[in-house]
Amino acid sequence: MRTLVGAERMAVTEGWAPGDRLHLFNVGPRNAGVELTFCAEGRPPLGPYRTVVPAQRHHALSLEELAGPAVLSPAIAYAVVIVADVDVLVDLTRDTHEASHRPAA
Repeated sequence: MRTLVGAERMAVTEGWAPGDRLHLFNVGPRNAGVELTFCAEGRPPLGPYRTVVPAQRHHALSLEELAGPAVLSPAIAYAVVIVADVDVLVDLTRDTHEASHRPAA
């Protein structure tokens, strides 16, 4: 996975669920208000989901935590659009056990 550095608007296009965790890092002195919108081919966008990342803190979350476990099928890739009111760092990680069970493309 790659880390997106210090921006207020980003998109991560490598999502797959379940087992994906989105890590939000706020290294600034103010709390970061963050909106996440999930998009998958052939489905309406999900969100925006709102969260706050406290100043100089890290917040990890998963799609299941935001919208429930049945929202996206494991066979459908998704993207997430991230909009924050201050610069944040974003990293998408995958549970290697879950990733090893990903359906073949």
